[in-house]
Parts: sequence; C-alpha cells; structure tokens
Amino acid sequence: MKLGVFTVLLAQKSLEEACQYLSNLGVQAVEIGTGGFPGNAHCNTAELLSDDGKIEKFKDTIKKYGLEISALSCHGNAVHPDKEIAKKFHKDFEDTVLLAEK
Repeated sequence: MKLGVFTVLLAQKSLEEACQYLSNLGVQAVEIGTGGFPGNAHCNTAELLSDDGKIEKFKDTIKKYGLEISALSCHGNAVHPDKEIAKKFHKDFEDTVLLAEK
C-alpha cells in the first residue's frame, strides 16, 4: 500500500512545490485534478495534450520527487441542464482520458 494525496488540496502551490512538499512528508503517490469540480491547477489537459514536451516535463516533475500518479481526477456534471456547462464538463472528461493514455 502507498500513501497518496489529492493535490487539489495544494492548488495554491505550483506542481513543483506541491510535489516537493508531499515528497518531504513521505507521500508516494498523487491524485491530480484535471478539470471539472477539482479544477486543473496542476494539470492543464488542453495545454499538455497540445505539446508532448510539456507532458514529459509534467511527468518528470512528478518522478523527480519519487512520486507516481495514482489517478487523474475529473468530476463534473456532463448532464447539466445548461448545455454549455455540460459540454465543458464532458470536454474535461474526454481530455482527461486522452491524457491518461499518454
């Protein structure tokens, strides 16, 4: 079993700062918000999906601190009655799945 933390709790810190902080506490895995209700403070899926170099930098930052990704967290209401809101939540979900593939 590994100790993991939901990085959304540290949204005020950069990904680098959050990883360093958590690693120093003995955390071994991170769940990273990628959109929807958790937000995307540490992982902008659209930005990462448009540039493989940014994906590598993202993964390298996590590895640098001896961490692994336990989950990409994206929850929203894709059946929201406001079609534009529903569309945004669904897009966040699709981008998260595409990013997980990489």
